[in-house]
Amino acid sequence: MKAKRGYYDVFVRSCARYPSNIAVRLYNNGVYLHYTYSELYGICEYISQNLQQLKCNKGVIGVLSQRNIIIPCVLAATHKCSTTFMFLDPSQDIEDIVKTIKFNVIITIDEADPDTTSELLNKKPDKSVTFFNLMVNFYNMVQYARHGNNIHAIEHSYIAMTSGSTGEPKHIQVPIQCLQPNIDDLTKMFDISHKDIIYFSTPLTFDPSMIEILLACINGASLLIAPEKAEILFPENGENCVTCWQTTPSKFFQYTNVDIKNKILNANSMLRILALGGEPLNGLKRLKQLKDCNNKTRIFTLYGVTEMSCWACAAELDLNHILTDREIPLGECLSETQLVVQPVDQNKNTGKIILGNKTRKCIILNKRNGSEEENSLKFIDTGDYGETKNGITYYRGRKDDTIKRFGHKVNLQLIETTIMQCPRVKTCSCIWLPKPMLLVVYYSSETLSSQELSDFLKCKLDDKHWPDKVIRADTLPTNSHGKLSKRILTQMCEKNLLTPKSSDTLRESFLLELKFLLHRNFKYEDIKDKDFFSIGGTSFLAIALCNKLSLTHPQFANIILSHLISQKDTIEEIFRVAQKELGVEEKKTKKRIRRSSSNSVSFVSTSKSYKKRSDSPINPVDFAVIWSYDTGKCVDASPTLFKTKLNVYVTVGSHSGKILVVDAITGILQGVIKLKSRIEASVLCYEDENIPACGMVGTYDGTVACFALESCEEIWKINVGAMIKSKGVCCKGLFYVASYDGNIRSIDITTGEIKQSIYICDQAISADLVLAKNQYILLGTLGGACACFHTETKTILWRCTLSSPVFANPVVYDTEKYVVFAEVNGEIHCRTVEKGIKIWKYQGAKGNIFSSLYMKEIEKLKWQFVFGCHDSKVYSVYIKNFQPSLHWKAQLTSPVYATPCHLNYKYLLAVSNNGTIFIIEEGNGNIIGEYQLPNEVFSSPAVYGSFGYPLFYRRTANDPKTNPCYENGMK
Repeated sequence: MKAKRGYYDVFVRSCARYPSNIAVRLYNNGVYLHYTYSELYGICEYISQNLQQLKCNKGVIGVLSQRNIIIPCVLAATHKCSTTFMFLDPSQDIEDIVKTIKFNVIITIDEADPDTTSELLNKKPDKSVTFFNLMVNFYNMVQYARHGNNIHAIEHSYIAMTSGSTGEPKHIQVPIQCLQPNIDDLTKMFDISHKDIIYFSTPLTFDPSMIEILLACINGASLLIAPEKAEILFPENGENCVTCWQTTPSKFFQYTNVDIKNKILNANSMLRILALGGEPLNGLKRLKQLKDCNNKTRIFTLYGVTEMSCWACAAELDLNHILTDREIPLGECLSETQLVVQPVDQNKNTGKIILGNKTRKCIILNKRNGSEEENSLKFIDTGDYGETKNGITYYRGRKDDTIKRFGHKVNLQLIETTIMQCPRVKTCSCIWLPKPMLLVVYYSSETLSSQELSDFLKCKLDDKHWPDKVIRADTLPTNSHGKLSKRILTQMCEKNLLTPKSSDTLRESFLLELKFLLHRNFKYEDIKDKDFFSIGGTSFLAIALCNKLSLTHPQFANIILSHLISQKDTIEEIFRVAQKELGVEEKKTKKRIRRSSSNSVSFVSTSKSYKKRSDSPINPVDFAVIWSYDTGKCVDASPTLFKTKLNVYVTVGSHSGKILVVDAITGILQGVIKLKSRIEASVLCYEDENIPACGMVGTYDGTVACFALESCEEIWKINVGAMIKSKGVCCKGLFYVASYDGNIRSIDITTGEIKQSIYICDQAISADLVLAKNQYILLGTLGGACACFHTETKTILWRCTLSSPVFANPVVYDTEKYVVFAEVNGEIHCRTVEKGIKIWKYQGAKGNIFSSLYMKEIEKLKWQFVFGCHDSKVYSVYIKNFQPSLHWKAQLTSPVYATPCHLNYKYLLAVSNNGTIFIIEEGNGNIIGEYQLPNEVFSSPAVYGSFGYPLFYRRTANDPKTNPCYENGMK
């Protein structure tokens, strides 16, 4: 890679040698688009012309972008016009980086959209050009450059940033000749040719992305840009199959066993090279089990540090001769690299891993002191430990992986490698919380329970290595570079396990679990003066109760178990003992507002009334009817779940005029409120310091009623004179409800007095109102009008008109900055909440939309929204950097009006109009189970907490009707 102008010369050479070869393949909505080297060369030259006009000199050029088809062109252009470039991620704090690095120019690349702003740090672009629907903006940053760091060397290079997973993030300047030995070695080792398709999967800010770019460019191979889905990376026709894939073990092991076995490592897989690096490879046993015996894929491990970018060692794995993760070698050193294990104690075979080099010299730019020579890296203490046996070096964890626990040294890496010997574990991580002295294991598995893994570890390890807690998760979190993040896991653990608990919180949890176990409905005052056995408890139930409580309150559960079994203490006396030992205080009363929601967490197992699909996985979903009630007529309204201090209620209205209030845990009917008109709107539940838990709902004849949830007694009732089908909202003591005359009324919650009538338009309002930031009310009408009403100024801030009616409820996201409207014709629109500015539009639905949207944040600047459609499909759409793209769509058996909801972090629940309930995998849209109700369903399901109750209210053609509650779970 000897080149006077760095990467530019390399790129031009490849364009001349392989002009008609495909340089980049892009998967876009089911189609693979191809771009040749000759096409990209022209773009490179045009970008160069624009850069030269900005007089880059020899400063640093920032490239703010995600992976896209013109990245190779942009990098070549930066080396032609300057010497150094640095990738920037849109999620990073750009202003903070600009203060550290001296940028002469910053280039941003994003999808072209005339409705989005192009400002960067309050600066408009100096130049803008468009290629292949990509907008490239150039910003002259000379005014910022004088504040930046001037220590970077004037030579063709790039600047990499460490992820901070092993310490404070560093900015590392990597000369192009430092990477050259890696490219030369890996080309030979992987036998890369112009026929290869290299998956461009690594985030640009992670330095292995340069390996992917240069391996492809130097050899005339293709880069593939595509979603991380096995069926897209390995299509059946083989034309665009990945042949070389470099990734982290954490990212690779997020794929399901089915995907790895049947698509990635099957007998006919086109994947020649799988290179796993960036973190320890824990999962050898899983690889051996899933790799077909006739599969030809060569699997490598890569080891290196960004301070000597990129890789230092590589090893090809022979799965037939390596038995455990601890036997995976670091491998042979790559060219111009030395690796030494420096002993730290009497054991001469184990010690620090030191990397040395003479020519691969990188520079730490954000080192506070020292000259360029002093900041250059010739010998690097990696912070890792290794062990040498028979001339082969093995990874043994980081220096902070060995902790002191009760006077014993405990190696976290040993625990992790032992866990991965269990074949049903996908990934795992062991963390140590020093302050409470807790050893916690997180793991991901499709079938293995926490207790089974705990028992497995007790058989394999001595007691000093036994974890205090074993927690199962669907997937383990990764950082921006795709590495498993112990920092995030630690934060999760501290939040979930170490948050101080008030006695009210403990009492609430105790009461909820107790009611569930005893199948009874009672208040704390009813049982506080009785012992556990006198209210129906047994020794077995005491153990089961404490076992469940230990998941959220482990110390509390340990304290109360012996007292529950003793039969000597009353419930109140037990709480006093626990309160004293835990040192918790009574929760001070604060003003708070509770609003109704349908948030869900997890679900439980049952074993009947299940219709299994032929393509269901090993662990199917079962359904069982838990309770049901007859309302007398059809139920079109969606149920509302509401949690008070000690109870969880579900309430719903019917065309019979009846409103049911049911205890969601026990199914015991709390009461019935009877109104004189049909009810199609959902109930809004509310509670604050001055107002006990109540429900408010409107009816066909314009009646608005307010009732107490506990007593089911009417508090007030008024009539607004127009039909109501919309659910209202509460804001600062007022209940806002919309009607078919196009008005919104604000009603005093305590008295029922109408305070104001706000005219919106002369169109009926059917969709629910949505409150944003506790002051903005958002709405859509049957005439297609959408508006935002400001409750403080009592004015309509903005109004727009869509091309068809809006039946779906608006939904807000990103800390309620944006609102999304779905119109009947299938178009979905995003606006800013406060000003109504257009942000994006999605037009991919192939039918009418009556379903509302379920929204979920996937990661920073990335959201998923899911909705049902009249074309009998459920759609999942990703929003990334304010650009919507289809994620998947699932075919159901009839049109879908009900809003999908999530059961946990892995599964969605959807209901089609013909009464079929579907469980859908959130990640890929696979339907894993279904249950057929006897009649039609138009209302949306609601799911409650750890007890796993999805509540379906069905509409039927024949009266009387019943409203069943179903319990579901993973078996």
